[in-house]
Amino acid sequence: MGKSKKKVKHSRKEEKQAEKVLIIIGVSALILVFAMFVAYSFLGR
Repeated sequence: MGKSKKKVKHSRKEEKQAEKVLIIIGVSALILVFAMFVAYSFLGR
């Protein structure tokens, strides 16, 4: 029983880490889109 409890705790930690990674990917994608938009507006002029 103690082993299964430890496994649940570990999976929860992994879930939190996966969430963090998803947030980082989302933020980096937004920054990339913003950078592309700024570059396009500068090149457009």
